[in-house]
Amino acid sequence: MSAEQLPDELVNQESPSWPTGGLEEVNGCPVCGDLRRHILYSGLRDQLFSCAPGEWMLHRCEACGSAYLDPRPSPETIHIAYKNYFTHLDSGIPIGGLNRLRKALGNGYLNHCYGTHEYPAIALGKWVTRLLPGRRALLDAEMRHLPRVSEGRRLLDLGCGNGKFLTLARSGGWDVLGVDPDPEAVVVARSRGLDVRLGGVEVLNSMADAFDMITLSHMLEHVHDPHSVLRSCYRLLKRDALIWIETPNLEALGHVRFGAHWRGLEPPRHLVLFTHSSLQQLLESIGFVDIQIQPWRPLCAMTFFASEAVVNGRNPWGHLKLTKQSRREVANAERQALHISKFREFITITAKKSI
Repeated sequence: MSAEQLPDELVNQESPSWPTGGLEEVNGCPVCGDLRRHILYSGLRDQLFSCAPGEWMLHRCEACGSAYLDPRPSPETIHIAYKNYFTHLDSGIPIGGLNRLRKALGNGYLNHCYGTHEYPAIALGKWVTRLLPGRRALLDAEMRHLPRVSEGRRLLDLGCGNGKFLTLARSGGWDVLGVDPDPEAVVVARSRGLDVRLGGVEVLNSMADAFDMITLSHMLEHVHDPHSVLRSCYRLLKRDALIWIETPNLEALGHVRFGAHWRGLEPPRHLVLFTHSSLQQLLESIGFVDIQIQPWRPLCAMTFFASEAVVNGRNPWGHLKLTKQSRREVANAERQALHISKFREFITITAKKSI
């Protein structure tokens, strides 16, 4: 089921109470370990999927600037927060008309630049897309800025969901492996003929120096111990191999605009929220080097719409339609985000294993 198809009654569905003993306290910032903090927001509720009961408190670390929930769902009960979570499922929506043409032009660009074999495809897309910088940036990010490779190089996607990205990477010549904790998502991914393991990075504990690239797309904010996950990634990468990470940006203009209603907070699924600086410090503490911010792409319309819908009590998964005032705010935010990476809705970076 797609976002657009999610019915209002599911969005507004009542949820059972959180289990007794199902919360845990956080002893220090999950990013840097510092104990100094202040309350950023209290009384946060799950206004996006309406399946996590209760109210949540978000703290801001005074040392590194990250934010984190405390108390938070325990690893044993966090699955409750994903009861209505549909983003990992296969939408199965057919495309036609202008959308099919747009898709074919985009595939033409991907096939030319990344060596994929996507269909339908129009070769002219490689030229048309270059004339549309926003569209080109979105497609490059869809491919997670992968280098073009010959067959044989190995890629791991942690939190791979339904495997959509893995199929693209495989089409581009990568030998792919995925890991995801959602059993339904794993079933969908395996139906695509993908090698996908159920669980977290710990299911790969027997491996080391195995991958040329690891990607984590909107995964790191969901884990209880991001430091441990990134240490495992470092161990799994070959020397000079890359990690690609995307996660919500706590300093985003959308957060400045909407505060506690910002789409990127998503309590209690988002346990930790980073700034560019705090994520860079974390990577460097593990041993990663050559940290690079990836190019801008237009995201403000999506996050501003969802945040505005939450403010007004509307379905945040409905058809994207902004007021004139909102369109002006989005245009202004995109201009700033284009030139100042600190203000972008997402942090999108790569880093290299040094030894």
